[in-house]
Amino acid sequence: MKTKAAVLWEVNTPWSIEEVELDPPGPGEVLVKIAASGMCRSDEHLVTGDLPFALPIIGVHEGAGVVQEVGEGVSWLSPGDHVVFGFIPSCGRCPSCSTGHQNLCDLGALLGLGRQVDGTSRHHAKGQDLGLMCMLGTFAHHTVVNEASCIKIDNDVPLDRACLLGCGVVTGWGSSVYAAEVKPGDTVAVVGVGGIGANAIQGAKLAGAKRVIAIDPVE
Repeated sequence: MKTKAAVLWEVNTPWSIEEVELDPPGPGEVLVKIAASGMCRSDEHLVTGDLPFALPIIGVHEGAGVVQEVGEGVSWLSPGDHVVFGFIPSCGRCPSCSTGHQNLCDLGALLGLGRQVDGTSRHHAKGQDLGLMCMLGTFAHHTVVNEASCIKIDNDVPLDRACLLGCGVVTGWGSSVYAAEVKPGDTVAVVGVGGIGANAIQGAKLAGAKRVIAIDPVE
């Protein structure tokens, strides 16, 4: 099928809206129509070259959408299901996933390659294979991703809000709950109250912090 996506062809150049030829999902893969996508600072690092992913690449890794088609072997998702993408895949079966450390999933080692798990690409433009930011590429109307990158959600959750769960919410939450290990009664200072900081505040509060101090130059 044909779709459209924002492609980065070279560092320090603008995103280019391109018509993309999208292959059907292969085994263990899912075709998703993207309803909403956020944009993270990490995606800007693609443009500057601070994240040296292989180019050309479809950007952005924070999205939500509706499943259109599933590949062979995908049994837990069906067309019509609503999903949020996880910027780190979680297969649920590797040693890390099976011991509760999904952030260290073996498939995460493939993030920098920007391709499918089998090393091939489902996205093509101008005669070239396209990479995907975090194996997702949500700056597009449609994408094909591995099932390990999908989290099924209730269909009544607004997708324009749900997409933020793919990066900003979990990153901010995790910075308080997991990185800082906030405990009941703690006093917590959050420096910078943008998308990440706002969710760090929520994480700290729900972890039991007694005081949360928000520090930001914008009153």
